[in-house]
Parts: sequence; C-alpha cells; structure tokens
Amino acid sequence: MNTPLKRIGIIELGGTINSLSEQPSSEFYDGPISSISSFIKELDLKDDPHVFIEALTQKISHEITVSDLIKIANRIQILLDQDDCHGIVVTMGTNALEDVAYFIGLVIKTKKPIVFTGAHYPQNSLIFDGKRNLFNAICIAKDQNAESLGVLVTFNDYVVAARDAVKNNPGLINNFSTEGIGVIGHVIGGKLILKSKPIYRHTYRSEFSLLGKESIPKIAIIYSHLGISDVLVNAAIDNGISGIISAGFGKGYQPSYISDLLKKAVDSGIPVVRCSRSGYGYTSIDKNYDEKYGLIVAKGLSPHKSSLLLSLSLTVTPDANRIQKIFEEY
Repeated sequence: MNTPLKRIGIIELGGTINSLSEQPSSEFYDGPISSISSFIKELDLKDDPHVFIEALTQKISHEITVSDLIKIANRIQILLDQDDCHGIVVTMGTNALEDVAYFIGLVIKTKKPIVFTGAHYPQNSLIFDGKRNLFNAICIAKDQNAESLGVLVTFNDYVVAARDAVKNNPGLINNFSTEGIGVIGHVIGGKLILKSKPIYRHTYRSEFSLLGKESIPKIAIIYSHLGISDVLVNAAIDNGISGIISAGFGKGYQPSYISDLLKKAVDSGIPVVRCSRSGYGYTSIDKNYDEKYGLIVAKGLSPHKSSLLLSLSLTVTPDANRIQKIFEEY
C-alpha cells in the first residue's frame, strides 16, 4: 500500500519573492508581479510533498492591514484543519514578516508546522535567494520534527522562532536574526536540524482567538528620544486608543514629564507597556518605576511585537496583572 504524499500549502502574500526588477543587479523591485509557481518546479521536490499554492494578497508587507491579518489567519486555520494538509508555508515581504509571523503564532490553533519565508532580492536578481529559502521552508513544513514548535521563520538555512525573529540587518542578504537571536536550528541538505525548542506559549497552547472578530484593539507606540514631545501621548489619550507601548531609553525609561502622562493614561483605563526602544533584549520589572506609574513590562518583546500581544490581550482581559502574566508567558 502506497503511503499518501504529504500535502503542503503555500500562501503567497506578495513582497520581493513575488517580484521582478528592471536590472538584475538591483536590490529594489518595481516590475511586474511573478508568482512563485514560475520557479517552484525548479526545486526538485519529486512530488513529495504535494504542494498547492494560494495567493491571498500581493502587497508590500508594511501595507498589510489588521483586516488582512485576520483574513490571512482565518485562511491558514481553515487549511490546517483539513486532515490531509500537513503544514503551511507563507511567503511574503520581509519588512513586516516578523510581525505577521508572531501574530499568526498567537491566534492559530494547530500543532502542524507553519513556516514563513521570503526573499531579499527579486526573482531575476543575480543573487535571488527566494528559491533556496522556499525549498528550505517546504522541507521544514513536511518534517514531523517541526510539529508543535509554533510558527517558524527561515532564511539562509537558519530556522528561527517567530517570537524572536528580527530583521536586524536590512540591506544585507543575511539580515534575519544574524546575531543568533531566536535561532533554534538549521536546514542542512534538506533536513531540519534542531538545536532547541521554543518555550513560550503559542498556537495550540494560546488562549487568543479571532473567532467572530473583524478587528482588534488599536495600540499606539511612543518612541522615546531626546526632546520628545508630549503631543503623541496626549493624542493617544484623547483619541480613544486602547493601549500604549512605551518604547523607552535603555530598558524602557521615559523622561519624567512623559512618564507622568503615561500615568495619566493608566489612570484613565489605558494600559501602558514598558519596553526598550533597542528592539530586543530583556526588560526586567523595576518596582520603583513600574509601580509608581502603573506600567506593565514587556520582558523580552520588541515594541512592535508588544503592540500585537497587548492588542490580543485586551480581547481577553482588561486587568493589568493578568496582562503582565500574558507578557511573561508569550
């Protein structure tokens, strides 16, 4: 009896991996859109797994909206709920890939592999990296060792947990988590080689759901700098924002006059999360500061990922203590 082929879905969202440029030496693209179906036969998959492709959108990733996010998540859930679908690969632009991948890992209920990838150069570039990245992503998605790991990201043979993935060297072909941030393994010779496993809650262990939702609470990020104006904080408070991320100096500190405004937000029922403007690193609880201003602490999350987690947290609880625990678990 023949063993049925594994069935892997590829969701196209657009970005550089779907693009062409006018010059093969250019890092930018402005030409027509080209589906990955144009080169997928070159990957030598030998019909195992069986791959099917769906194009959900064709957008530069930083143009993806919350409405798009919900649509993408719902479609991925529908596909993974099918018994014969063994995993999903998502191809998209790299600018917001870490945001989308982390969000999907918070709302999808599955133990099946979900792998995000893309390209840093267009399809007709001299150094198009999309083929290898896509091949590796498919290899991960069909590997049973990738089950229960949550959402993964792969570029340049590296495998990274979505929670910690970061585009930290834009402009270089090797620009995702290049300092080892979040790396849990590699793809070598078409095989997934794991070094560790994610410890934070995700996917099938997550409490968040998009069922029946058409939107999620809006969050503002206040990025600290010398001479920061109070205009943005006041605007957030006065315009019905649901939560605030305070991306402060060092481990997340704001000047006292901004901290006072953040306390005003907290007192009015707007939760405020303190994190570092550096983008990554661990932010510890500082009782003297956090209790004085009523702040939640992001722990190891970046400002932009903190905004997604805070938004989803507010769909399940308004309680600051419970939200603090969520930031420690996710």
